[in-house]
Amino acid sequence: MARFNQTTAWKLFVDWCQSRGLKPLPANPWTVAAYARWCETQHRYKTIVTMIKAIAKEHIRKSRKRPDRHPLVTRTLNLIAKRQEEKEIDRARAAALFEDADFGPDAAPVSAAKRVQRQVQSGTQTAKQGLQRALRATPKLVSRRPSMT
Repeated sequence: MARFNQTTAWKLFVDWCQSRGLKPLPANPWTVAAYARWCETQHRYKTIVTMIKAIAKEHIRKSRKRPDRHPLVTRTLNLIAKRQEEKEIDRARAAALFEDADFGPDAAPVSAAKRVQRQVQSGTQTAKQGLQRALRATPKLVSRRPSMT
């Protein structure tokens, strides 16, 4: 994660605005919100907040306007925070080897077929294929002899 001081963050914002033909000072709240959304793909939430604060400080020094307090900007930052939180939860779930329900105080052993059946009920297509494999009565026969054709 890159650390930005105020002057670097302000220069990045000015460059971003100039490349799009927007006015960096005084910036329209829409411009600041759009910049925050653009930063979302490259930086974490805390870094984005730091950058928006640097933009606000520059506005206070030069124009007395506070675009960071506009409802559009605050809603955008809240949206970015929520998305990042969801991504972190998804990463934690993907990294988990077992389901939490399998280790509860009254957890009964769950067969692979039942686990896949739960996934089918949630609607994933790959889980349906897994259910068909899990419920197969006989194993699939594979010939190990080399073909003579």
